[in-house]
Amino acid sequence: MNTPVWLIESGVFGSDADSLVKELRRQKTPCGSVAHRELVKDGPPIPPGECVIVYGTYPFVRHAQLHAGWIPGAWLDPDTFDCTTYAPHFGAFLLNARHEILRGVDAIRDADRLFAAFGPNDEVFARPTGVHKLFVGRCIFRDDWATALAPTRYDPDTNVLVAEPREIGQEWRLVVVGSEIVSACRYAVNGRKEFEPGCPPDVLGFAGRLLAAVPWRPADVFVLDVCESDGEFRVVEINPFETSGLYLGDLEAIVRQVSRAASEAWARAQPS
Repeated sequence: MNTPVWLIESGVFGSDADSLVKELRRQKTPCGSVAHRELVKDGPPIPPGECVIVYGTYPFVRHAQLHAGWIPGAWLDPDTFDCTTYAPHFGAFLLNARHEILRGVDAIRDADRLFAAFGPNDEVFARPTGVHKLFVGRCIFRDDWATALAPTRYDPDTNVLVAEPREIGQEWRLVVVGSEIVSACRYAVNGRKEFEPGCPPDVLGFAGRLLAAVPWRPADVFVLDVCESDGEFRVVEINPFETSGLYLGDLEAIVRQVSRAASEAWARAQPS
């Protein structure tokens, strides 16, 4: 099978990118870096049809997907990773299982109704449903509602998810390839960034039960963010692998398994 080239957007992930490159080189996996503006201005540095994995910001990854012709390039489908799509599949496993999704401009107009339904203490949680977030998902007070959602006025088709605020303890990031969890690490505690490799067996057990119960997958490779809330484990959100920080994840396993998935995708795309 064709060995993929990893193409990383320069100047984005800092020391995390350095660690990833170090592991790629240790596994003798070809890799390089390019700035987004250089990719747009100078064109793809690798011919179309080659086996390439891109890793960077959403605009960088989407430009490569749409214009470079690499296979797989990325597994990022904006429609699939919109929580409007994945929420019905993961249902009760979600942290925000009880929610409403509506256009941002409608959410601003319907503030009184939404706060009556989801904000008993004059505060609700809101986030854009899409991958390319116009604002950061967070808890918002009633007086700040219109200002917080103001960016959606410039894109009336932007949907937002509104839900009741939930207390969150620890949060973990799991990298999933197919139905296999290949990496896990903690990235937050009580809303603060606190990194630690690995995760408790109970977190892996929850994720394993989830993947067994839900046959649907957003992609061959994706990131699953899990948290503890009110004594239970819940899914915070589903994210594309190519735009997600890997933190203190198992880079050896990530590089090996994601590269394998890319090689298999490239092989399937070849004429028989």
